[in-house]
Amino acid sequence: MLKKLTAAGIAAAFLFVAPNANAAEIDKLVIEQDAPVLVGVPNGETTQTNTGDLLFFAADLRNAKGRKLGEVLGLVTIFDVTLDGVEEEDRFRELVFNMRKGQIVALGASQYVASQAPDFADNNAPVTLPIVGGTGEYVGVRGTVTTKKRPNGTFRHTFRFVE
Repeated sequence: MLKKLTAAGIAAAFLFVAPNANAAEIDKLVIEQDAPVLVGVPNGETTQTNTGDLLFFAADLRNAKGRKLGEVLGLVTIFDVTLDGVEEEDRFRELVFNMRKGQIVALGASQYVASQAPDFADNNAPVTLPIVGGTGEYVGVRGTVTTKKRPNGTFRHTFRFVE
């Protein structure tokens, strides 16, 4: 009897954990962002090269038809570190998407070899962050948000929610 209960417990634990390992996308949301208003940037420059630099920003969020949905508030902290003899530039990102139905919060970091770090203002490579929570209709939301800078200075955020 104990072996059957143990086997049943392991099977139940596997079934409970397994969907999270390969979570299925259940919803996708694409939001357009206006060019951000930057705050805390020395001399109005968007190039950040000093350890501990902070870049705060805010921008309006819109749907595909241009209707305002809310705003994004963000903070990027840039710092240099040397690990295993390799100099890195690390960027820690904190984003809060304030929308009518609630907030979505995303956090994450990017690491670059210091000599190859992209120029902060001109980097158009997409960045994907984990969604760590939300409020309102987004309570308990999980997934990722991929942000892509566009040549005109606006951004596109693609949310992929999972169950």
